[in-house]
Amino acid sequence: MSQKFALIACMGVFLSGCSTFTPATESHYVSADGQLQIRGELVDGSAVKIFVNENKVIDEHVSLVRGDGEFAGNYQGKRVSADCATAGGRKLHATTCMVAVGSERVRISL
Repeated sequence: MSQKFALIACMGVFLSGCSTFTPATESHYVSADGQLQIRGELVDGSAVKIFVNENKVIDEHVSLVRGDGEFAGNYQGKRVSADCATAGGRKLHATTCMVAVGSERVRISL
């Protein structure tokens, strides 16, 4: 009985966490209803490009010294923001961005 309760409690915690923050695989995210696609690219180690439904909304550069930056754009009247940081040097997928489109928030690795 206590094992079932612990399993149900863990599942509840896991599911509640999924509703507030949705991780993405690599540099691409698709919302549950398929209406919103967010994709990111890091070009030449510093150029951040964020696409929403294949429309480029952010095209900026992270700091060459710190590897971070905060950027803003627009998609169909909705504010788009990206807060990017680089950890562990310039390794593959070391730069991550928390991207917000309206009320949707997702972390993508570039």
